[in-house]
Amino acid sequence: MDKVKIALTILSMVIIIGPLAGLAYVYRDNLLALVVPPQIKSLVNGGDPTGSQSQPEFQPPQLVGQPQYNAQTGAFTVSFNFTNPLTNQISIDQLSAEVQSEGGASLGNISINQPIQMTPGETSIINVSGILNQNAISQFEAQNPGVNSINISLTNLNADVAGITVHMNQVNNVGQLQLPG
Repeated sequence: MDKVKIALTILSMVIIIGPLAGLAYVYRDNLLALVVPPQIKSLVNGGDPTGSQSQPEFQPPQLVGQPQYNAQTGAFTVSFNFTNPLTNQISIDQLSAEVQSEGGASLGNISINQPIQMTPGETSIINVSGILNQNAISQFEAQNPGVNSINISLTNLNADVAGITVHMNQVNNVGQLQLPG
């Protein structure tokens, strides 16, 4: 009975470890390719690193115009243009970021209000909005008298695109936040 138990244990281990070892051997020169799809690798590298046009080329979202800010309500909106390069529909389920001044002061948080569905090849404007901290804006104005705008950046940008989470630590030079007066 013990021999059967040992044999089944060894067989179970071979069934589990065998395919994993085979994949590790096949991808021995590029283990990251086991878990990172070529589209994401292309996005991170700014295009297909081999120069081949067989994979769709992701382009990072492009800023559209200047960010909009309402000093009375604190409402803040920034718009991005994004094109779906895939041959299937994708969904941008979540997108959020922290708005910072060029000095690194936190001004508030922004996010999308609802998921965005994009058909293959479709270009969409993605509006990301939120409420900025009026105290942080007032403090910036007090520390920088006579300045009528704040150069802003986005930090800790997180997006859930088609079930894949993308994180960017910093997106510099998003635009200028026009201050009243």
